[in-house]
Amino acid sequence: MNILLVNDDGIYGQGILTLAKKLSADNVITVVAPQGQMSGTGHSFTLYEYVNFVELNLLEGVKCFAVNGTPADCVKVAINLIMTDKPDLIISGINKGFNLGTDIFYSGTVNAALEGAIHNIKSIAVSQEYNLDNFEFSSDFILKNYLKLYEMLPDDAQTIFNINVPAGDEKDIVGVRFAKLGVKYFDENYRYEEGFGYRAHCRTTLSDKTTQDDDVLLYDQKFVTISPVKNDWNNIEFFEKIKNEILK
Repeated sequence: MNILLVNDDGIYGQGILTLAKKLSADNVITVVAPQGQMSGTGHSFTLYEYVNFVELNLLEGVKCFAVNGTPADCVKVAINLIMTDKPDLIISGINKGFNLGTDIFYSGTVNAALEGAIHNIKSIAVSQEYNLDNFEFSSDFILKNYLKLYEMLPDDAQTIFNINVPAGDEKDIVGVRFAKLGVKYFDENYRYEEGFGYRAHCRTTLSDKTTQDDDVLLYDQKFVTISPVKNDWNNIEFFEKIKNEILK
């Protein structure tokens, strides 16, 4: 399989390099990642500035490219400038830090996968608990399941899988659950640092609307969560309600 790997932690992120090494045994892997840390950039891309890329010798048998742009840029650059053939699958990650519930609006990891959906390419986003020491368990999980996940994704490629792996050893993981996106609240606290300015320190808390099928709760219960996320912001139910309203 021809697989494109991207991320938002940067070209030297151990998550993407660990996954690339494992997948390269049976697949053609191309790594295209930002030249530096790009977490929290969402679905932004470079429009009014220049974007460039350079090939780096990081892994034997794997072509690796650093891009001076966002995760979405990496997908665009890979498809339009680097890869001769369109990838069969895009995997974004493995990200250091979970992307649960409302995190996906900010996540460069998830939105790189959604950029793949825009290009009609089946895509998967993978994140793990920030405090995990390595990416072995997460990458082995993908290695064992990426073909089945690829087959499960709709043929129109407009739905991605958002996967989150909780902290702990393999024995601590309760199981794997497909989950809806949950809701989290951000306790936003900006602290002033002399000579620099204000820096955000955000903590997240569970919403009182959390249900048993939500990724936020299941992740907290030590499940690996897999959430189907669609590239469609339409509120069809509300549209049907208001479509015949007349405004002056």
